[in-house]
Amino acid sequence: MEPTVRFRVLTDHEVKKLTLNSGIPSTVDELVAAIKEQFAITTEISLQYKDEEFDNFFTLTTTKELKDKDTLKVVYVPLNITLTFSHNTELALSQGNEIYLRDGTLLTSPSVKADILERLAEAMFCYTAYPNDAQRSAVAQALIETHPCLKEPGSFNGIYGWQQSLKYKCGNYRTKRKAMGSPELLINSMKYKMGDDRKPAKYIKKPKRAEVNYLPQHLSGETDSSLENVRLGLVEASKKRDVKSINDMMARTYSWRRMEVVVQSPDVAKFKERWPALFEPFQINEEFRRCAAVPLESVFMSQLDKYTPKLLDLFSVKGGAVGQRIKNLLMELIQDPSTSVVKKRDVTLRCLIEYMGESGQELISDYYGKTESSVHEDLKMRNMQIYVCREPDAVGVIIEGIPVLTDLGNLARACCLLLGMTYALNLQYPPQLCKTFEVFQRLFVGLDTLHPKPSYRFMTLKNKTSELVGQMPASHS
Repeated sequence: MEPTVRFRVLTDHEVKKLTLNSGIPSTVDELVAAIKEQFAITTEISLQYKDEEFDNFFTLTTTKELKDKDTLKVVYVPLNITLTFSHNTELALSQGNEIYLRDGTLLTSPSVKADILERLAEAMFCYTAYPNDAQRSAVAQALIETHPCLKEPGSFNGIYGWQQSLKYKCGNYRTKRKAMGSPELLINSMKYKMGDDRKPAKYIKKPKRAEVNYLPQHLSGETDSSLENVRLGLVEASKKRDVKSINDMMARTYSWRRMEVVVQSPDVAKFKERWPALFEPFQINEEFRRCAAVPLESVFMSQLDKYTPKLLDLFSVKGGAVGQRIKNLLMELIQDPSTSVVKKRDVTLRCLIEYMGESGQELISDYYGKTESSVHEDLKMRNMQIYVCREPDAVGVIIEGIPVLTDLGNLARACCLLLGMTYALNLQYPPQLCKTFEVFQRLFVGLDTLHPKPSYRFMTLKNKTSELVGQMPASHS
């Protein structure tokens, strides 16, 4: 009988323990399957192991390298879609590229162009129903780089005509998909709008912060009724703390939950009553991954740590009244240079809010010597707030006067998960903190969309941090 083995498993923001009573699996695929089952991971993953000699992680290619109490790291595999056209089109493109490379002759076939536009519109719809100019330009650029025979004759960049054709083709494709019942498109049709909003271009509900699964269709075989029954079962599973069932049902009901938050825009109190399982850190991370295809907490913290030295350099030279407020916040780090990573994150985020021309008091409420319940009572009229209590220690998030997350441990985690909540609940950023949340989204999570256009303050911050990167001395390994 194989001896029991235990592994320390790093998954995004959490450290978990995996016990395998049957010993180390003979293949990596078997180990991956065991980890996915144990931790209810539904997406594709690969594994890395920590090598003691190098003190670093390496891709796991065989389980023979593993032993009891080793550390494994879960790496989520990104989607990789390869676009192919019809057989006739592929043949025409192959021949067209050969001719172009030989004598520069471009391929101008209406039937080939029609097939290409149809396939491109279909592929783009898988990512977003409403591609913007930058996205269409990127697709057109990739097309002519792959098939140079498709360059547009007479165009200043060879792709302008393709961009315009894609614009109209995507519009036609949306019409077709709406007729097939796509929820992301039906929600913007006239019959779903009320009163004065019943205008084609008014209050269009569509992804605005790089959501890739903004309003997906139900899984095959599911209906509104069947998913409502699953939701009721999810409420019961939440009461019993049945983690595996909760994870499975949360993944299964994502489309139903998105329909509710996007179409109905319910009050937070009502939504929390209907979906209690959502309101805890692990599920917020999972919901963010479903919505934006990014592991929220691990990316946010790693990017915050990456930019902290550069940001602190910027903050330290800021002048005026804002600079004075920032210097007061920086005193904690000046007085204790060896302070913890958690404390550096806290100070960096507080300084960031001031640096972006906003007020830390609009986001963070500090308390000393007050119970968490009294803090909740004190903040019941606040729309969106993070509270940080000392003696007793407590950190949590308030939205619409309702405590939605508690026991978060520190300010950085609260900021990160509050960003996740705005995606999970489809909430707009608070107007008085929109620049700060823009940094959270674009810089710390990497969802740096070109539409809507980045603010001037954000671009200034991004450019200055980039300049500092170039000035930093290269490290030698």
